[in-house]
Amino acid sequence: MTDNSENNASGQRPIGADRSRRDVLKLGSLATLGAILGGGTLLGHPTSAFAQAGNEGMLSPTDPLDIVIAVYPGGTLLDFAGPSEIFHRLPNTNVRYASLDGGYVPLEFGVMYGKTERLADVEKAGLILVPGGSNLTAPMQPAYQAQIRRLAERADHVTSVCNGSLVLAATGILKGKRSACHWAFVNKLSEYGAIPVPDRFVEDDNGRFMSGGGVTAGIDFALRVAAKLRGQQAAEFTQLVIEYDPAPPFHSGHPRDARPELIAMVDQKLPGASRGLARIPGVR
Repeated sequence: MTDNSENNASGQRPIGADRSRRDVLKLGSLATLGAILGGGTLLGHPTSAFAQAGNEGMLSPTDPLDIVIAVYPGGTLLDFAGPSEIFHRLPNTNVRYASLDGGYVPLEFGVMYGKTERLADVEKAGLILVPGGSNLTAPMQPAYQAQIRRLAERADHVTSVCNGSLVLAATGILKGKRSACHWAFVNKLSEYGAIPVPDRFVEDDNGRFMSGGGVTAGIDFALRVAAKLRGQQAAEFTQLVIEYDPAPPFHSGHPRDARPELIAMVDQKLPGASRGLARIPGVR
């Protein structure tokens, strides 16, 4: 997806431009897993060791999985960076990044991400992921919505992280479906006909629809997706490789744990947040 010979207009290398370290870790991880599980040579037969584990997911070990992450201006990097880290390490899985116009995409906080494909050039996705953002003006535009609806209608799995579920819901694809969202916006889902569920991970229709809560929930979400599609062994292996062993220094990551004064501070910045009804730019 990226071209290591190019820099962005500011002269800085965009995020995603240098994959050498990740590639080394991925290949090393696959080789290590082959040794751990024994018998299968993962580098030669990328799914054999996982198949031997007897912990298969919905997909056959030989079934390829094509994942399309649909990014847009104003999107939140961590919403899809966490899932991307996990998805790239799954066997027989291809991860692509696409945006409305292709090329580099300015994310939240001025982070430049690229290069991306044009959504219109993506014929079909086995799984589509729509991340959230601090401003949903761009993904709520008719042109972007049309492309998301087109891909979602044909995809085997339709997924989102954070308030990316609002983007999906606005297309009509989540009507009558259970979905997660960031806690500050979750109840806005009902305005689009979706069923808001204030959980960190939610699925409907036996995994055709899967969603994660706010921002960091994307990692938990992706591991659940990995287990669902590729089996628990693959998900657990990936969790170990990336050392996902969270130990937050504070218990304030959700209103159920946060002190009242902290919740009040968020409500000042995002009115209605404590009721799951905060508004965000671009949402009708």
